[in-house]
Amino acid sequence: MRRLGFSALAGGIFGAGLLLSGMTDTTRVQGWLDVFGDWDPTLAFVLGGAILPMAVAWRVAARMYHPVLGGAFPEPPKREVGPNLVIGSVLFGMGWALAGLCPGPALASLGFGGWGGLVFLLAMVTAMVFAPMVRQRIDTLTLSRSAMDIRALTPAYAVSPQIEISDLAALKAAGFTTIIDNRPDGEIPAHLHGAEVKTAAEALGLTFVINPVYPGALSAENVAVQKAAVEAASGPVFAYCASGNRSSIVWMLMNAGKLPVDEMIATTARHGYNHAALRDQIEAAAAR
Repeated sequence: MRRLGFSALAGGIFGAGLLLSGMTDTTRVQGWLDVFGDWDPTLAFVLGGAILPMAVAWRVAARMYHPVLGGAFPEPPKREVGPNLVIGSVLFGMGWALAGLCPGPALASLGFGGWGGLVFLLAMVTAMVFAPMVRQRIDTLTLSRSAMDIRALTPAYAVSPQIEISDLAALKAAGFTTIIDNRPDGEIPAHLHGAEVKTAAEALGLTFVINPVYPGALSAENVAVQKAAVEAASGPVFAYCASGNRSSIVWMLMNAGKLPVDEMIATTARHGYNHAALRDQIEAAAAR
């Protein structure tokens, strides 16, 4: 109940801020985006007023293991610039420029935005419903060829992007005895769901552990399950998720206080994962 109360309070403050700052005024928003025409720079102050507090909030959150009200912190902002980020940003900017609204202001202006605001909101909700289906279809096409890439963080623990069932025999031949699935089923096609891969892995004599790590919701339980699986393994452990990033973060947390933080950050960096922003969080976990 307390979390719901604080959520309502935060939502109310957020909505009031959108109204006071003019983010619900479509002409002002479109003026901000019209950099080659009649440019209105006032929203720069709004953006700055949002970015600065969040920069402080991320620093504070990095020193805490759990939020005060429970649950889990979202993942730190990613620094990599990839196709999904670029395409998503372009599409978001195009929609923002055409309509003068984005999700937050659209909800805040629902009471007075008229039919235009309602149409935008309905279109937004429809897109949110169909986007996961499109994403799953893209994943199905993309995963028609294995993305497995074994990245050994230690001789006994390796991570990788998403694997295919056909990769299991190669993993066994490579000497791995335990496989940990850190990817939630909702992110992948049905034929790669944990239960499906588990059945195939166990048929080969491999130990398979399902330990889904949801984006922005890595929990102490995830760390405990991963640690228990590693300690119980009779040989090298192989963990996978979408890119191997979440599997490597769990590895860092379960070794907090055992391995030097600089060493773990350098190890994951050699395999393409930038975890420097997690330093404070890892050090806080080690201190406990």
